Parts: sequence; C-alpha cells; structure tokens
Amino acid sequence: MRKSFYATSNTIISATVTGNANGEITLSMTAANTANLTPGRSVFDLLITAPSGIKTRVVEGIIVISPGVTR
Repeated sequence: MRKSFYATSNTIISATVTGNANGEITLSMTAANTANLTPGRSVFDLLITAPSGIKTRVVEGIIVISPGVTR
C-alpha cells in the first residue's frame, strides 16, 4: 500500500490463500503497521506470481483511512 502511485515508501499488506477451492484470499496487516497509518487515501494492488514467474494483478483499489474517534 502506498500514499500514491508514485510514492517510494510502502506499507506491507499480507495476503494468504484461505480458500483454494473458491480462490479466496485474506488480506491483513500487523497491529504495528496499522498504528503507523495516517488518515487519507492510499492505493494498493495484489499481484499473484505463477510458478513460471509470470505476475498477474488480480485486484487493485483505493483504501480510505479514517482517524479514530474512540479513546
């Protein structure tokens, strides 16, 4: 995840295949990574690498990070 398409720094989002039969993938982040997020929009994509080395983008989008209210 990056703040823009051109940003050089990124935040890691982990991807785990959770349903081989139906192609389900779960995306997650550590508590340390989410604690460092700043409010605003960020972009992401998910690439799957085949055993042959071919990479395919299967999903992409914008993540909106809202500041917390509860203290």
